Amino acid sequence: MPRFGLRRFPHALAALAAVILAIAGCLAAGVVPARAASDFSLVILPDQGENAIYNFVNSATSSVNVTIYELNDTTLVNDLVAREKAGVDVRVILDQAEKSYNTAAYNALTAGGVGVVWSSTTFTYTHQKTITVNDDESYISTGNFDTTYYATSRDYGVFDTDANDVAAIVAVFNADYAHTSITPSDGDDLVWSPTDSQTQLLALINGATKSLDIEAEEFSDTNVVSALVAAGDRGVTVRMVLEDPSDYSSEVSDIEAAGAQVTGYSSTTGFYVHAKTIIADYGTSAQKAFVGSENLTSNSLNDNRELGLIVSDAGVVDGLETTFDGDFSGSSTGKVSIIGPGSLTSAVGSTVDYQVQADDTCTGTLSYAASGLPTGLSINSSTGVISGTASTAGAYKVTLTGTDTTGPSGSATFTWTVGSGAANTVTVTNPGSESGAVGTAVSLQIAASDSASGQTLTYGATGLPAGLSIGSTTGLISGTPTAAGSSAVTVTATDTTGASGSASFTFTISAAAAGCGAQQLLVNGGFETGSISPWTASSGVLASSTSAHPAQAGSYLAWIDGYSKAHVDTLAQTVAIPATCVSATLTYWVEVSSTVTSTTEQAENNLVLEVLNSSGTVEKSTTVVTAANNGDSYVEYSADLAPYIGQTITIKFIGTEVSGGNTQFFEDTNALNVD
Repeated sequence: MPRFGLRRFPHALAALAAVILAIAGCLAAGVVPARAASDFSLVILPDQGENAIYNFVNSATSSVNVTIYELNDTTLVNDLVAREKAGVDVRVILDQAEKSYNTAAYNALTAGGVGVVWSSTTFTYTHQKTITVNDDESYISTGNFDTTYYATSRDYGVFDTDANDVAAIVAVFNADYAHTSITPSDGDDLVWSPTDSQTQLLALINGATKSLDIEAEEFSDTNVVSALVAAGDRGVTVRMVLEDPSDYSSEVSDIEAAGAQVTGYSSTTGFYVHAKTIIADYGTSAQKAFVGSENLTSNSLNDNRELGLIVSDAGVVDGLETTFDGDFSGSSTGKVSIIGPGSLTSAVGSTVDYQVQADDTCTGTLSYAASGLPTGLSINSSTGVISGTASTAGAYKVTLTGTDTTGPSGSATFTWTVGSGAANTVTVTNPGSESGAVGTAVSLQIAASDSASGQTLTYGATGLPAGLSIGSTTGLISGTPTAAGSSAVTVTATDTTGASGSASFTFTISAAAAGCGAQQLLVNGGFETGSISPWTASSGVLASSTSAHPAQAGSYLAWIDGYSKAHVDTLAQTVAIPATCVSATLTYWVEVSSTVTSTTEQAENNLVLEVLNSSGTVEKSTTVVTAANNGDSYVEYSADLAPYIGQTITIKFIGTEVSGGNTQFFEDTNALNVD
């Protein structure tokens, strides 16, 4: 799960031979008791495009379950909404850590009646990428559903109809959707984080006797690195395709010293390795392969919700190996990518002049083709320009293909909507004069309606005060004003036929608010009254300072955990932050004392800070320290609580200790400074 908090999760190419081998493997696979001749089929991206995914969703007759880290695909979102409106039960889990990126999809799905929830904060990230249709088939992917990266990223997906696998995936989805705990079943082939990904991948690596071929975006888990070094030392041929090896220079040096060969790519080349796969002992009777959402990092294997699978299916393994060979021996050269436009709209009778965007690193000449174009449009095979007059209303699923004369090709699929030509009426509700202050966040929802049903509105605005912007799909004006003044704002909403409406109003921004005056809100922040009140805490948390458990300052501290067994301690205080404040910062000091040395167990022994609203709902959850932060002195930490100005919140520390070793957290000197 690379560059968490950044955004990127890519994919790449494969040869036609991979497709042929995948089909041949499926036909050649023998019948196994209780399993079909082949329960699996492989999708290689970007070579084969996303049509199989769209068709899979559109085949749903009873249910669709989607768990995804990042969703930014208008075609897929519209397909999910269409299935919901057709009577299919559609439910989606979106990663809560990527709310800002997923909000547009969340709003569009919710508006379409789809059941959508943010993922549980139990997991650092919900990085799983899975679609299950009709509770009898699942698509398990290494890539996100994001048109931004479809054309340039190497990714894989596997369709799985194994009954035990699918039943396990459905059970976990139901629990994760409800935010309830579950220990996932592995079915016949599954690999889950945070329960057993590291164990299963290490077993796959440690069991290899001939070869290991690995394609990865991230590579930092020390246990995996050690296992690959050991594999090289025992004579296993280790090859790796890695995105930006300079990010993992130490790890790469370690495995290369044991004989491994590494081919690197950089996203600046236009080809991004987002795949996550391990192929063991290819060409032997024991060959098998892992493919899934798990990156080779401790966080991905031990803290996230992730899903992959390990199979010996010939079609899957052959397809992965053929693609790996091409990526390993190649570079960014010899590849063709078509950059998908997302979705396009035109009005009936409108003139079209659209230039297809492509990336061709081959040595030949690129030619273009298109299928499914709106009536009246055609593509110039030499230039890639689509032109003509859109003459017939409808939603067209268009596939663009670019082929180099040396052989490689690439494609992209999107929806092109041609409006009916009827004069739709779009009405934007005028919000009236608006006001705000410099430094104070703004959230203004623009409301609009369309005389035609089924239309999707796109919003724009001119004249907004500095620091504000409008969500193109939501119509929400948000941001924090940076300068005082009065602005004449015009908001416009446009539907897919080209019809639009607008409203104009004045938005006045005054100088920054004076604030609430510098003050500290927590009571007994250093526990120096000798009593825990007004904090609430587990029994035994309040302690006197000694050399074994020293206070950061004064004579008392909060002594959390340290029982040498599974144990959870809590420490909490409720506080109201005045609405007139403009800043709010929590500071506190923590020292960790631990005898735990296992990387996995260190992560499981942790101190978490939660912020709860007045209803008890967790608004923010942050892992402050783990046993890996073992030291002999206090460290100061801080958290920005400005988003909770004007609210009554509870600040809660949760210390978790697991059996095996001793971990204790010394916590002291808390302050919530506002102004």
